[in-house]
Amino acid sequence: MPGTTTAPLARQTQMNTRIDAALKEAGDAVLARFGYSPSAAVRGLWQFVVDHQDDAAAVREVIEPGVATALSDEAARKASAIADLRSLYAQTAQELGIPGNSVIGLPSWDDLREDWYDERLKKEA
Repeated sequence: MPGTTTAPLARQTQMNTRIDAALKEAGDAVLARFGYSPSAAVRGLWQFVVDHQDDAAAVREVIEPGVATALSDEAARKASAIADLRSLYAQTAQELGIPGNSVIGLPSWDDLREDWYDERLKKEA
């Protein structure tokens, strides 16, 4: 129709994943009963993860119910140990007169998190 414009469709991508056949069948049945498609469920999960990106415990609880608490405790323990090490390093560098950024050479939190995920995937394999 002349004079009307429509918003462009969002760019989409396709995902392929492996899932236990019985779990997929049972999940598909429940989703259908609620009026959702598997694609809608995945979009909903991804949106939840994005919306809760600063709340790892909430994301873990959705993805691995019951495991989240143990993982959160372990992550908190590791984060505390890392903070203690960084503080000790900074104090030692200052005492030795090392100028500049006191955390040079230490991995970033993102690097540590990726290493942790890699270790976990190796254990599950």
